[in-house]
Amino acid sequence: MGKKRLVFTLKAWPAVFGITVALSYLTELFAKHAFGVEFPEQAQVQVMRDLFKSGNVALIAVNLVLVLLAMPAIEEVLFRWITRFGMWLWAPMAAAFSLAHYIDYGRLAANGEFAFTGWNGAFLALFLFGLCQSWIYRKTGRLWCAMLNHALFNTTNLVLLFIIPA
Repeated sequence: MGKKRLVFTLKAWPAVFGITVALSYLTELFAKHAFGVEFPEQAQVQVMRDLFKSGNVALIAVNLVLVLLAMPAIEEVLFRWITRFGMWLWAPMAAAFSLAHYIDYGRLAANGEFAFTGWNGAFLALFLFGLCQSWIYRKTGRLWCAMLNHALFNTTNLVLLFIIPA
C-alpha cells in the first residue's frame, strides 16, 4: 500500500461522508417542507434494523461482511473500474450506482422478479458519493482506495444507524 494513497483516502473519507450525509438530509428536508413528501427509510437500512432485532448472530455476521467488505469491493469494481476510460463516464456510472441501491434484491432472489424499492432522499447523495468515489480512484490510481473509502463510509453509516433511533 502506498502511504500517500492511504493518507489521502483516510483524509477524504470524513469529507465525503459529511457531504453525502448532509445532501441526503437536505434533500429529505426540502422534499418534506416544499412538497410535503416524506421518504421511506432505505430498504437495506430496514433489513439491518430487523436483523439486529432478531438476534440471529449468523445472519447478522453474514450481513455485516456483505455490507462492510463485500459490497464496497464489488460495487467499486462494477461502478468505478470503468471510469478509468474517461471522466465522461463518472456521471453515468454514479447514476447506475445510485439506481443499484433501489433494486429490490429480496424480491429478485425470491422469485426472479425485477423491481425497485421506494425512492428516498438518498438518491442524490448516492450519486454524489459515486462521483466522489470516481475522484478518489482517479486521484490515487488505485481501486483499493475507493474500496477502503466505501467500506469506511458504510461502517460509519452502520454505527450511526444504531446510535440514532429510527
